[in-house]
Amino acid sequence: MANEKAVLVVSANRPIPGREAEAMKLWMESGAWLDEQQKAGRFTRWDAFWLTPHGGTFNSAFICYGERTKLDEWRRTDDFEAWIFKATACLDNVAVVPGVNYSAGKETLDRRAKALGQ
Repeated sequence: MANEKAVLVVSANRPIPGREAEAMKLWMESGAWLDEQQKAGRFTRWDAFWLTPHGGTFNSAFICYGERTKLDEWRRTDDFEAWIFKATACLDNVAVVPGVNYSAGKETLDRRAKALGQ
């Protein structure tokens, strides 16, 4: 966990109406696939969550933790692209968002200040 300063969040709202079974299948298969990706060294760990009903448009996500370069490389693979194609076919409002975790906060804020000339 020493070098997992980056995160990659794949989030969605909810299943597209009529595609609930397909979405459930994708969610259930994604865990084993993410385990394989982790073993291949794409990231150090992952987690997922599904929020209780709240009326918002962000209801579920997979979060992968690791090194920024490895996560960026993984995002450009055919396997990752295929996973996202499957997700967008059955889930509403799919988003793929890279970011940093709390331990990288100071470094990130320092880069921001430098970029903005502060």
